[in-house]
Amino acid sequence: MNLRKTLQARFPAVDPTRLPGGFDRVGDIAVVMVAPELASLDREIGEIILALHTNVRVVAKRDGQYHGEYRTLPLAIIAGEQRLTTVHRENGINLHLDLARVYFSVRSAHERARIAALVQPGETVAVLCSGIGPFPLVIARHSGAREVIGIEKNPMAHAYALQNLQANPKITGVRCLEGEVTWVLPMLDQKFDRILVALPHGGEALLPCALAALQPGGILHYYDMQAKGCSTATRTKVETACREQGRRMQALGITRCGHCGPAVYRLCLDAVIDAAR
Repeated sequence: MNLRKTLQARFPAVDPTRLPGGFDRVGDIAVVMVAPELASLDREIGEIILALHTNVRVVAKRDGQYHGEYRTLPLAIIAGEQRLTTVHRENGINLHLDLARVYFSVRSAHERARIAALVQPGETVAVLCSGIGPFPLVIARHSGAREVIGIEKNPMAHAYALQNLQANPKITGVRCLEGEVTWVLPMLDQKFDRILVALPHGGEALLPCALAALQPGGILHYYDMQAKGCSTATRTKVETACREQGRRMQALGITRCGHCGPAVYRLCLDAVIDAAR
């Protein structure tokens, strides 16, 4: 049932364009955006969502923007059970998480499946800023990768990543390591066939160590936030980092795989990184 139509029937005096038209579902939690002027209707909106969707047990509204070192999202529970922990199922894996304490984008499920489909049998893959482990687990679940290593500095996200490894016992070949990428990755003293720089913002700071750990001819997936039409800025960041290390970049394409606001998009640059001739 269309949520906005239901809410419009319940609140006919409210401008329908200000009513939520849907929500993100993470496990059994619905995350909804409610316009500030409708705050007095929070609980009623939450109860309507619970009544429409029996598999939803918690309704939380976004109470701000992603912020802080770990990019957590402020949420306020407006209906249902008083918790922000859940188990989310995506691409055939189970993910335990706490929405109040870790970064997780349910809208990146398709992108994680896209990357997994690109991984070739026998590859070694590193995921930088791997969070609770969705990229490593999806890649290992849906590819023939020999080894997938995730590195995450948020202690809570890392703890959930370890829990998620146990929650998916049929998935093998995954290691999750805790710490700053810039010191954990060099300590591995390993060259990878494919590296993902999955930090939502500021990933350019990780490019030097990512490139140093990527073997010649390896694949880089670099994620970046840019305004609409500014994908060349993303390419320039990688080209600059390559030039500083005497490497050459061959772009394979740029994929739009999310957004942050109406005109800011999450992009993924896929590129082959060769040694300089």
